[in-house]
Amino acid sequence: MLPALLPFVFALLWASSYVAAKAGLADISPYAFVAIRLVIAAAAAFIMALALKRPFGPARQRWPHLLIGGALVHGLALATAHKALISVAATPTALVHAFHPIMTAALGVFLLGERFAWWQWLGVALGLVGVVLGVPHDADYSIMLLLALSLFGLTGGTLYLKKFAADVPPFAATAVQLIGGALMALVMTVFLETPHVHWTANLAAAMTWNVLFMSVGGMAIYNVMMDRYGAAKAASGFFIVPGASALIAWALIDEHLRPIALFGLAASTLGVVLVWWRPRKPV
Repeated sequence: MLPALLPFVFALLWASSYVAAKAGLADISPYAFVAIRLVIAAAAAFIMALALKRPFGPARQRWPHLLIGGALVHGLALATAHKALISVAATPTALVHAFHPIMTAALGVFLLGERFAWWQWLGVALGLVGVVLGVPHDADYSIMLLLALSLFGLTGGTLYLKKFAADVPPFAATAVQLIGGALMALVMTVFLETPHVHWTANLAAAMTWNVLFMSVGGMAIYNVMMDRYGAAKAASGFFIVPGASALIAWALIDEHLRPIALFGLAASTLGVVLVWWRPRKPV
């Protein structure tokens, strides 16, 4: 049952990270939140990789690419998303990120020579419609720019890593990527905000949850799925992230979605399913 359960566990952890970040940002500036989170996560990831005796040889050969990809996927994507979370709800942010596996797969057709079936292009269209319906239309343009930059970081970084560092074992790759993300977040903290931290029980709980259960535990689960069951099984965790995020946000911080956003949520979820669905080959 492990292959069937892991995507659901990953999706719940990923979805909960938006809600935890939303709660923690009451006591810390967003870029500082991400910088502290990634510094701790990078150290934990290295310790985990060493404890599991994972090979670092390929990572040494690809470390510049891993740092660049990590700066995009972990640094830029998370920092801009946390900045946006100050003004928008957790679920719309999760919905924008849910378009990441759709856009990554679609751009892979043009940039990496991959192939798409007709139902996958339909999934791309549905995903785009879902994001357009689900994002807050009354938000300031700066918020929309932050969400767009976050999506660019996730998608661009994933494609870059797939192109230049696909052969690096996942645990070692994640450890180096987190360093790249931490460096990016630290630069953004120094130059783009006046950082402040007010350590409270609320912030400590949010930081602990996002470091241990998402950056370390969640990414470890994602790497296990990538390593043992392939990219399609790993990406299946994104199917239910927006819905899970909406339920968690409703239960814990009393967030509610407009009816049109619920339609967007359904369309985007169906779009991800169609993009990553592969029909069984006849035996």
